[in-house]
Amino acid sequence: MFDINAYFRFIQSSQNDFIKQIKIHLEGGSKASKLRKESGEALIEGIHLVKSWIQAKKISQIKAIVTSTTDINHPEITLLIEELIQYCQDSDTDFPELIMVEDSIKNSISSFATGPCLIATVSMPKDSFSFAEKLDTIVLDAIQDSGNVGTILRTAAAAGYKNIVCTVGTASIWSIKVLRAGMGAHLNLTIMESVSAQEYLKQVTQSVYVTALDTNAKSLYDLGDALLQAHTFVFGNEGQGASPIFLEHGTSIIIPQESGVESLNVSAATAVSLFEARRIRKKLS
Repeated sequence: MFDINAYFRFIQSSQNDFIKQIKIHLEGGSKASKLRKESGEALIEGIHLVKSWIQAKKISQIKAIVTSTTDINHPEITLLIEELIQYCQDSDTDFPELIMVEDSIKNSISSFATGPCLIATVSMPKDSFSFAEKLDTIVLDAIQDSGNVGTILRTAAAAGYKNIVCTVGTASIWSIKVLRAGMGAHLNLTIMESVSAQEYLKQVTQSVYVTALDTNAKSLYDLGDALLQAHTFVFGNEGQGASPIFLEHGTSIIIPQESGVESLNVSAATAVSLFEARRIRKKLS
């Protein structure tokens, strides 16, 4: 076919600026957030995520792909790079930068204890949609745990919810931890971050359902046909729940469960709510 090694640039020094940036992305925190903001790029790691971007034909979003001198020979990585090169050649698409590093560097830029090294930097799209338009929407209201946020995004994509609004205080959608938990869901969603509750509620024209622990709240299972219409589900902070402004202006709903049992994790509550709506729609379609 072709020698894929010839398409790669070789980096031998761990002091290379690009290698330093990868380490910042993997460490997370404020430095990673600052780097994402300045570069407009995020980091994805692992064969599954890189494959998701390539197979979704989001090649223009991929800025660089990194592997090691050993892992380039891993069958899945070899096949994936060949697929990428062939696609770029056939479609006259610009190649992402392909970078190969020494195995000694690999150990410092991979968060996986075992398994091959495959990393990519991707541009973060600037998504937007009209809050006034009647669209099924999920609001993540100051959900702080990256694993919860990523799992919710994955669940949303699976349930057919495309539009995500994140209020201030929600874990960064493009952090490495959220991307890992999301498992490629970002590719199927339109996501807006740092939106205030006031800004959203001022424009929204559809029913807003806010999950709560209030025993006087309406049961999720009593919404019935109302879920056939475009609506918004609001899921709140792990410890504090949804903010008062959402509770004041939306309809509080509760997921009935056994008494004396700890309330559902927010990502579990999301799954129950979204798939109840999906069940209603499939049943009556």
